Amino acid sequence: MIEHNWLLPQGLPFSVLEHEHIYQVQTYFNLLYSAKTFDTFYKTAVYLRDNINEYIFVYVTTVAIYHRADTQGIIVPPLYEIFPSFFNNAEIMTTAQRITTHGKHWVEHYPSTYVWDNNVVVRWNSSVWPYYSKEMPVSYFTHDYVLNNYYYNIHALYPPWLGNEVVPLIKDHRGEWFWFIHKQILARYYMERLSNGLGEIPELGLDIVKQGYSSGLAYHNGIPYPVRPNYLYLQQPWLVHKIDQIVDYERRMYDVIDSGLYVTPAGKYVNVHHPEAIDVIGRLIEANVDSPNKKYYKDFISVWKNLLGNSNVHEPIYWKGIPLVLPSALEHYQTALRDPAFYMIWKRVLHMFTLWQEKLPYYTKEDLYFPGVKVDNVVVDKLVTYFDDYLMDITNAVILTEDELKKTTSDMKLFVRKRRLNHQPFKVTRSMFSLTKAADCVVRFFLAPKYDNVGRLIDINMNRLNFVELDSFLYKLTTGQNVIIRNSYDMHNLVRDRVMTRDLWKKVDTVTDFRDLLVKDLRNYHTGFPTRPLLPKGIVGGMKMMLYVIVTPLKLVDNVELNILDTNRKDFVKDFRSTVLLDKRPLGFPFDRRIDVVKFFTPNMKFVDVIVFHKKQVCDMKTRWNRYVLKNYYMVDKTYIDNTFFVDADIHMKNVVDRVDQVDVNVFDSY
Repeated sequence: MIEHNWLLPQGLPFSVLEHEHIYQVQTYFNLLYSAKTFDTFYKTAVYLRDNINEYIFVYVTTVAIYHRADTQGIIVPPLYEIFPSFFNNAEIMTTAQRITTHGKHWVEHYPSTYVWDNNVVVRWNSSVWPYYSKEMPVSYFTHDYVLNNYYYNIHALYPPWLGNEVVPLIKDHRGEWFWFIHKQILARYYMERLSNGLGEIPELGLDIVKQGYSSGLAYHNGIPYPVRPNYLYLQQPWLVHKIDQIVDYERRMYDVIDSGLYVTPAGKYVNVHHPEAIDVIGRLIEANVDSPNKKYYKDFISVWKNLLGNSNVHEPIYWKGIPLVLPSALEHYQTALRDPAFYMIWKRVLHMFTLWQEKLPYYTKEDLYFPGVKVDNVVVDKLVTYFDDYLMDITNAVILTEDELKKTTSDMKLFVRKRRLNHQPFKVTRSMFSLTKAADCVVRFFLAPKYDNVGRLIDINMNRLNFVELDSFLYKLTTGQNVIIRNSYDMHNLVRDRVMTRDLWKKVDTVTDFRDLLVKDLRNYHTGFPTRPLLPKGIVGGMKMMLYVIVTPLKLVDNVELNILDTNRKDFVKDFRSTVLLDKRPLGFPFDRRIDVVKFFTPNMKFVDVIVFHKKQVCDMKTRWNRYVLKNYYMVDKTYIDNTFFVDADIHMKNVVDRVDQVDVNVFDSY
């Protein structure tokens, strides 16, 4: 392929939805994955790095590293450090490049920049034209760089073009995991809408899409992403064929759900009206290579993305048989969460799963009950969220000058300062009584809103779709009273902030215990949900929500090795996806089916009312006057930084007195 030059040129956008591009990806992946030794793998990767499209190289190498047995433990830098242009708008990237080209003294010409500790920092601001939209109040969630990187990593673990026959590391539950991940993200997004008074996620129809989207992003070659205008009319002549595809493909899935049968390529009909069929339903809807009938049940989700991304306005140009396309933010996994249309699409898709689940029988008392176990009490610390600032290293995105290239390391380091949602650490303490004997169990925590945006109590059967699983873990009950204390930072399948790659190099040079490094900084870094946005923002006066706890006996899946829970094992870096995958109960249990209220409540579960407060940290006008008017704006004092986050004095409470020592500060908290 490389010899005949039948490949996407370097510097041009790559799309995971374009069949010709994915064909190249599969070819390169097979080349890397089939390398007989690690040395061969490494040399092949080095050759590909210089000869193929850079976006394809990073993508395919990441997927190969995640799935080869001898590359487990290799640390792939986060995508936001490799390609910062996916996470920062063109204004920021252009400013960074100009300062790199002309020198740090140009900082004074850009009010959004300043020098900190010999580094250049660009302040990020999306609340100005043309990036402002009605979705702006929740942009801290949709634009969260770690959350978007998490979604990209999940895709890299289970790309639709990679199947079980090629990679044995992809186990069962693939279709179920596909449903569960998107259900979690959508429910979490709905909580943020409630926190900001936005209400329900808009329905997606086949006529007009009211909400437009302008990402402000541009590819590294300078070409801007396609823009979707407000009130996009879908019944246009050049779009009708895609609408027809969507209607046809969706109808085929609705036929499966209504009849309870899907057809195989051989013409046989297979029943899906049983709980275990969730995996089949998921694979049919995703239309991945493990689908039982990929030729008939087509990928309508990608058609929706292409349609609402409005990339159809740019007709593909073919270069040596390879289509040159311009994907929208919606068509990249690392940017899809930014577009409100993503959640509209997935609300429509998840409705299919909901219709299928409603045909399953209710859970009986025996399904839910744990004999001899009673949850007596659940105590939750005060739940408080706030915003802090963070630095993203974008040095890798800028083109260095000739003088910089002559040096082994660059003197110029560039960061983008963004504001992000965070929460104060909290504990959940529950006491339960085991009357009979010791037993292994699974403990699950869920969080859900209690009221809708107009203050109405949400019906449990409508609200079951909004329960977000905070934690699930195995526990050994003893006879008598059991008290379990669960810290928010220790909750399962969560990952803390990634250490910057440049700082990780320093740690690797000095660390003596690599296992300690894995546990504290790198454990589950590519599959874990980020810890920071675990809780919704809430409101200043407090937003009432529900915490649900259920303790069920462990029904261990067949042929599973429990040493996967042992942090001292040799293959510790190969972390499991979810504790619940060790249990035979389905993901999302017990909210994965309709609820019979009469039979649902048992002693081994408990609903607890909780309140999520948002801590709004502000300072008085006198402080602002001294900091931003009387002082030279471009010579702002150095910003405090520690190993967690970095903020200015007006938003970092514990360092306010030290940072503005000469000013009479009056800082107060609002609830």
